[in-house]
Amino acid sequence: MKKINKYSDSKSISYDLFILAISILAILNIIIILLTGDLNMDQVLVIANFTLSLFLMVDFVYRVSVAENKIDYLVSGLGWLDFLGSLPLFWMPIFRIFRIIRMIRIFRNFGLSNIREEIHTEPASSVLAGISFLVILVLQFGSYLMIGIESKASNPNITHPLDSLWWAIVTITTVGYGDRYPVTDLGRIIGALVILLGVILFSVLTSYFTNKFSTRVKEVDLENSADLKNDISELQRMLEYQQTALAEIERQLARIEKQLEQNTG
Repeated sequence: MKKINKYSDSKSISYDLFILAISILAILNIIIILLTGDLNMDQVLVIANFTLSLFLMVDFVYRVSVAENKIDYLVSGLGWLDFLGSLPLFWMPIFRIFRIIRMIRIFRNFGLSNIREEIHTEPASSVLAGISFLVILVLQFGSYLMIGIESKASNPNITHPLDSLWWAIVTITTVGYGDRYPVTDLGRIIGALVILLGVILFSVLTSYFTNKFSTRVKEVDLENSADLKNDISELQRMLEYQQTALAEIERQLARIEKQLEQNTG
């Protein structure tokens, strides 16, 4: 894996693309809040941005921990702006603009063909990053649209942003408690889309983790098989050594017997 960042050793291209995507999403949420005037819908995006800030904070801590020169990363690498951009305050994600610009430049210098090659060499991590981001999008905009539609109904069941977020979570995971549900036709259409997307996304995630687990089990079996072969080879070498030693002892005994016969004769 090639280093794509001068100041940090990233896990992978897929990881950096995921962080880039949620950084852009956090800034986009601020723009949407400024352009709209629906308090309930805006609160959904505020909660979403708080959650995204947790991802960005983990990313900042990770980059600091793996940086070869932490001071260089924090100062020359503008890591302090990454820290400000990860704080769970309304305006703070704006500071992520600097990381977005820097990462786009890095990706451009790295080359689109190289990015594709890196993604193809790590299909599992690419799928995981892509599906994770899609899950975030469905949860955020599903609950965002739902509260905007249902809160205006004559007899709504979803009346609070947290109701909408709860509904989105139990719906996309196909749990479906049924305590929160849409009552409008448009809300039910959105609900049906969220269910379908949830089934697809979590099916892919389940397949990913199943494949990952199966691959790991096979690797462990191969490692155990290799260890067993090594143990057998070692035992064979020890047996050959013992056989050689016994043969030498027999030769020495035969020589001693012959000398005794000569002496007694």
